[in-house]
Amino acid sequence: MSDIDIELISVRKTYGNALVVGDISLSIPKGEFVSLLGPSGCGKTTTLNMIAGFQEPTGGEIRIRGRNQAGVPPEKRNIGLVFQNYALFPHMTVAENVAFGLKMKGAPRAEIDQTVNTALKSVHLEGFEARYPKELSGGQQQRTALARAIAPRPSVLLLDEPLSNLDLKLREAMRVELKEIQQQLAMTFVYVTHDQEEAMAMSDRVVVMSGGVIAQEDKPENIYNAPRTSFVADFIGKSNILPVSAVPATGDQREITINHSNISLAVGSDQAGPPAARFCCIRPEDVRIIGAEASAEGANVLDGTISKIVNLGAHLDLWVTVDRDITIKALVRSSRSDQLKTGNHVSISIAPAAIRLLNE
Repeated sequence: MSDIDIELISVRKTYGNALVVGDISLSIPKGEFVSLLGPSGCGKTTTLNMIAGFQEPTGGEIRIRGRNQAGVPPEKRNIGLVFQNYALFPHMTVAENVAFGLKMKGAPRAEIDQTVNTALKSVHLEGFEARYPKELSGGQQQRTALARAIAPRPSVLLLDEPLSNLDLKLREAMRVELKEIQQQLAMTFVYVTHDQEEAMAMSDRVVVMSGGVIAQEDKPENIYNAPRTSFVADFIGKSNILPVSAVPATGDQREITINHSNISLAVGSDQAGPPAARFCCIRPEDVRIIGAEASAEGANVLDGTISKIVNLGAHLDLWVTVDRDITIKALVRSSRSDQLKTGNHVSISIAPAAIRLLNE
C-alpha cells in the first residue's frame, strides 16, 4: 500500500472558459497536516472538493492511497469531512450524530458504541452524549462534527474552514486542539483556510495558492522566512514589499536601490537572490527604531518621520515615511508608546541579512 495518502497529478478544473484550478501537482504523505492557504477565489476549496469527489477534475488524476479516484463517489473514498457550518443533524444527540456514519456502514451495535465513546474522548466531549446540537457551544459543535468525521476511521480527513464561525479566543484554542487530535490519530489532514495564522500554527506543510495554481509549498517557517514571490511574502505575515533595482555586485557586497528614490540598501552576502530582483521583502519585526542608546553597526540606517501608529496591545505598528512616497512599517514593543508619537523624527535600521530579494 502506498505511503502517499493523496496525490494530485496535473489536476485542472475549468468552468466553460474560466480556469479555476490550473495544472497542480501535489503529494501528501500519510499522517501529514497540510493546509491549502490562499485568498477567496484562489482554487483551494475547489481542489478540496475534487479530492472529496464532489467535483470531477477537467484534467489530470487524483489518487488516494495509490488508487485512481476517477468515477469513485465520495462515500467510497474512505475520507472524512468537516465543513464550515458543521452540518450536524439537529434532531440527533451528540452520540447519534457521531454514530451516523458507522450505522450507514452497517457496523455492529457494540462496535458503534465503543467507537463513539473513543471518538468523543479524543475530542474531549465525554459526558455530552445525550445533548442536542442546539445545547452546545460553537466549539462543542465543532468538536462533535470532528468526532463524527473521525469515527469511521477514514484514511484522510478534509476540513473546509471549520473554525471560521468561532470567535477569536475559541479559534486560537481549537487550533491547538485540532493539531493535538491529528497527532494523536496519526491521520492525514487536508485543511482549507484563508487565515495564514491558522495555517502557520497547525500545519506540517503549507500550500499557498493564487490564481488556481500553487505559488509555493513548504514548511511554515520556510514559507515565512524565505518567500519566493511578493504575493507569498505579502500574504504570509506582515511585510514591507518595495520595488527595487539591483546594483551590480562588487566583491561580497551587493546593493539595491528603492525605485524612484535615492535610497540604497546593502543586502546580505549570503542573499543570492535573483540577478534582476524586482522587489525586496523586509519584515516589520526586522526594522528597528534606533536612538542614542542603540547600536546599528553594519545595518542600513534611514531617517524618517512617524506617519501612523496603531496600538495592538503587546506591540505597536509604526509607519515610518523615509521618502516622499516610501513608507516602511516597523513592529516595536508597546512599552515604548510614550517615546514614540506621530510626527516624531526617527532613525530606523535594517540588517542586510533581513532583506529578502524577489523577482516577482
